[in-house]
Amino acid sequence: MSTADAALLRATLAAQDQERARIASELHEDVGQALKAVILGLDRLDRLGRADDAAAKAERQRLRTAAVRSLEAVRRIALDSRPPTLDELGLAAAIRTLAREAEGRGGPPVGVLVTIAPTREGAAGALGPRRTRSGKASEVEVALYRVAKEALANVVQHARAASASVVVSGTPDRWSIVVEDDGVGFDVAALAPEAGLGLACMRARLVALGGSLDVESAPGGGTSVYGRLGTP
Repeated sequence: MSTADAALLRATLAAQDQERARIASELHEDVGQALKAVILGLDRLDRLGRADDAAAKAERQRLRTAAVRSLEAVRRIALDSRPPTLDELGLAAAIRTLAREAEGRGGPPVGVLVTIAPTREGAAGALGPRRTRSGKASEVEVALYRVAKEALANVVQHARAASASVVVSGTPDRWSIVVEDDGVGFDVAALAPEAGLGLACMRARLVALGGSLDVESAPGGGTSVYGRLGTP
């Protein structure tokens, strides 16, 4: 990929992230508040309604359950857009949170190891600073987080694994991420384009930053996702 193409892809992904964050914020502020009002209104109806009106009470409970589930979905969308953990506590904590969430959705136990070399104050390295001037995660950390998130989603949905792991290592000039599972695996060469959309998105994020992503898998042999950024 040429430098110009990489810059365009990088700008496109950044714009997509900003738009995703904007939509999530509006959902949380507007739709979320509306759903809270619905839930509070149903609670008031319960207090005002006749105690012996079982059918009306059951209908209010059904509506309340639907509203609560919708509110939870809005909150998930907002958190997925730009998880506060990534900006506030850093990459290691954010990936550990992803691992626990994957386990909570029925995935296997996920081991996490994140090793980040300390840098001198003010030093940036070839990949730029780890934090933006506003204190938020850098493009590199966001990209690695997105790779871990997508790879773990694949583990939960497809791998049927007994265990999985995420290993991240970083220096000012080089980062790597490896996500592995011991699940059913698949034939990489035979993967349909639509089925490989998640892998394509992971690869695009790293390529936009001058990196690469490779996938190794075979039926019955588990899956390994290797992402690299920076100098070899």
